[in-house]
Amino acid sequence: MDYTIRSDKLQLTVTDEGGCMRSLICLPEGEERLWQGGSAWGSRDVVIFPVIGHAGPYTVNGQTYSPRSHGVVRYSKLNVVDIGESFIQFSLEENEETLKTYPFAFLFMLRYELRANSLKVTYFVQSKDGAMPFYVGGHPGLKAPGGSAVVEFSGGENATEYPLGRDCSRSLSLGRIVADKALFKECKTLQLGGLHGDIVLSVADGYSYTFNSSCPVWAFWSNEDEGDYICAEPWWGINDFPAAPRELSLKPFINFDDGAGRAFSYTLTIDKS
Repeated sequence: MDYTIRSDKLQLTVTDEGGCMRSLICLPEGEERLWQGGSAWGSRDVVIFPVIGHAGPYTVNGQTYSPRSHGVVRYSKLNVVDIGESFIQFSLEENEETLKTYPFAFLFMLRYELRANSLKVTYFVQSKDGAMPFYVGGHPGLKAPGGSAVVEFSGGENATEYPLGRDCSRSLSLGRIVADKALFKECKTLQLGGLHGDIVLSVADGYSYTFNSSCPVWAFWSNEDEGDYICAEPWWGINDFPAAPRELSLKPFINFDDGAGRAFSYTLTIDKS
């Protein structure tokens, strides 16, 4: 089922199927700013938990589990626990299906809140039984004519690139890049750590998307051949790679909760020049 919330400048539609965003419209113009799916990418957004990407099999206490892409939330129906004019909150707990690929009892909560031309997305993860390892993150696909954006980093002086699928990293000093089809043909997904401050994506039709988050890794992705969108993805974790430990608790950037609960969030602000 779809649910719609509003501020005076944004209208957001989300679904309880996976908790993802379906539409993000700027008001009063009625301009859709979320990719609406197609042959280039059938989705619009993904809620990521507890693994990122097409992760390989991992182990927990000697038992091997084979996760689905981006984990369990995207394949689950969430419950609405609170809703108002400008916010909505979902929840998911472990069940027979989630335990097949993630052997932990958990509470996962997801909150969307609109304020003027900004959207705040918050993930809350709580273990029900001891220390629980996990990744979490977002995957919004934003409208970008030609699948291209100029990306400016206010805090990219000490960035680190983690090349997709490779057991290496390299230091960078970033102020500005052009994220386009040529870039994604080369790197498939651009994974960057060590960023702080705002990240601003400017696109050809005059809109800009400003992200702010304390996440340790940002990923940028689009279909390398087609599709008028760019995904800017805040990750508390990283894609799997060949040399990564198979034991889930030993993976790089892994998070833990021992029952107290932990919150993770990002803010997206949309402007037009």
